[in-house]
Amino acid sequence: MTSSEAKIAPRRRTYVRLLGEIYDQLNQALSEEHAAQGLTQADVARSLDVTRSYISKKMNGTSNMTLETLADLAFGLNRKIKVILQPNIAAIVSNHSRDPLPMMGEQSPPPLKDKLPQPVSKLPPMFEEKLKEMAGVGA
Repeated sequence: MTSSEAKIAPRRRTYVRLLGEIYDQLNQALSEEHAAQGLTQADVARSLDVTRSYISKKMNGTSNMTLETLADLAFGLNRKIKVILQPNIAAIVSNHSRDPLPMMGEQSPPPLKDKLPQPVSKLPPMFEEKLKEMAGVGA
């Protein structure tokens, strides 16, 4: 079986994608800092009081990384970490469509419409006024 034929469970795929994003971001940050200041893995290692080999293993994914390690690497790269958990509408749909019918005795999943963000039907008055003011209407 080739890697393109491998079946990865959706939960595991989320983890693998997260790791990929982390490694991409770390390596991009090192590349940017290297271009701007000549920063190397050895420099990062010295700032964290670890070996360059340790940094290399963490940066290329051959060694497990904890959140503490990620924070240390960000510190060594002169970067801050920002975590954003965005709604994944496709996952909401696929997570509830895996088992279209509940097994006997199980409850049905909640209706999908309850999970989706609801559109705002009307702006609050202060925003409507500001929009009119910006557009020059009613002034």
